[in-house]
Amino acid sequence: MRVLTDEEKLELENKTLYSDEKSKLLKVYKSYDEDLEYADDSFEEELILAKKATLSKEIKLLASKIKEIEKLEVYV
Repeated sequence: MRVLTDEEKLELENKTLYSDEKSKLLKVYKSYDEDLEYADDSFEEELILAKKATLSKEIKLLASKIKEIEKLEVYV
């Protein structure tokens, strides 16, 4: 059995925060789909797509952190 570091313990405590943040970002990400439908021109579409790409990266990062935390929960 392995002992968790202080950093790992902190990550375990932050799992709920990460999940909540991921949910909020997913809602914003999905809301951009509607904005995309009503975009006036290709420039506006590109701006919205860029925002979606940025959010996508953040969501993936949070999902990765959550998966790592779930692996740590085995040791608790």
